[in-house]
Amino acid sequence: MKAELVSVGTELLLGEIVDTNAAFMSQRLAEIGVDVHFRHTVGDNLGRIVSVLELALSRSDAVLICGGLGPTQDDLTRESVAEVTERPLTLVAEAEERLRELFARRGYAFTRNNLKQATVPEGGRLLENTCGTAPGLLVEHRGKLLIAVPGPPPEMREMMEREVLPRLRERLGEHVTPVFSRVLRMADIGESSLVAQIDDIIRAQTDPTVAPYAKPGEVTLRLATKAASEEEAAPKLDGLERRLRQRVGDHIYGVDEETMEVAVGRALREAGATIAVAESCTGGLICSRITDVAGSSDYFLGGVVAYANDTKECVLGVPHETLVEHGAVSEPTALAMARGVRERLGADYAVATTGIAGPGGGTDEKPVGLVYLAVADADGAVCLEQNWPGTREQFKWRVSQYALNLVRKRVLGIEVGG
Repeated sequence: MKAELVSVGTELLLGEIVDTNAAFMSQRLAEIGVDVHFRHTVGDNLGRIVSVLELALSRSDAVLICGGLGPTQDDLTRESVAEVTERPLTLVAEAEERLRELFARRGYAFTRNNLKQATVPEGGRLLENTCGTAPGLLVEHRGKLLIAVPGPPPEMREMMEREVLPRLRERLGEHVTPVFSRVLRMADIGESSLVAQIDDIIRAQTDPTVAPYAKPGEVTLRLATKAASEEEAAPKLDGLERRLRQRVGDHIYGVDEETMEVAVGRALREAGATIAVAESCTGGLICSRITDVAGSSDYFLGGVVAYANDTKECVLGVPHETLVEHGAVSEPTALAMARGVRERLGADYAVATTGIAGPGGGTDEKPVGLVYLAVADADGAVCLEQNWPGTREQFKWRVSQYALNLVRKRVLGIEVGG
């Protein structure tokens, strides 16, 4: 089954709202074997919505529309479906009664414009909304399906799970071929270098497939295959993963939802070790990411955000002479920060960051994007210098990702340089 997604809302075109709904819908449709070939975003304009729906119906088996089902004048999905299918909107008495009861329970006045939420193109059906007021729509037109779901994410997700996906599975019948995927997360390698090392695998792929994606501070490989069941898919994905690990396994730190902070936590827990953190330019982001993981109290002792030089000196014990001679953004300072927080908190491992996040504060000698990252343990300390120009947010995230990876590698006994 070929499908297209249509996201309705001028706020999406203006960038006021990020369209996370389309991503969720695409993922869930792929899981049941529905191939999403196109995605559209269109504003709250009847003519434009109709033109998009006409195009989608001309080439796909199912068109799923998200948004525009509310009671206001700019909610035009119902009218658009009615026009493209040449069917009048009819009022569903049961839906009107439900709406009136819902408004009464909430103590709201029921205004006449809410009645449009109880209408459906003739011959279609309403889909129950258990989280809000606006029902969804399902209309079959010339052998094609038009399905509309509400825009608020909780309502959309609930309706997709309860109403839409079961009906699509039923329509697919024995032809259901879900897509099963696996994501390999990688660090210390760029996308171009990764592709060069696995170029022959990418070129020769049929089923399963592999595709690289660059993300801030990491690169991922998405392995995917169509199969009747997870048991059938697993051997195919396992085989491809083995081939990839033979080539680039040293860079793989996690699989699927295993983020860097999860990987670090697992390594520390398995080693029975603890960690402390000293941050300057990352402003507490590393501590925040570590403690995002449930159970991190098993290994995380604490952290110090030493932004000012006096804090570095008084709290972490960075020698005054080091700060005067080398400056706050320097290898000696980073090493002293890591050693200091480790000693003061009694941790097995410590990591420290100091750099220039920008956009100001850089010099020819120490430009914006310069950072020193140090990791310390009982065997000593190592410091690495990096330079990552970009926005302040991008810089902080990349530094936190790199710092966490340094800890992971140190705990696992992997060489981190120096």
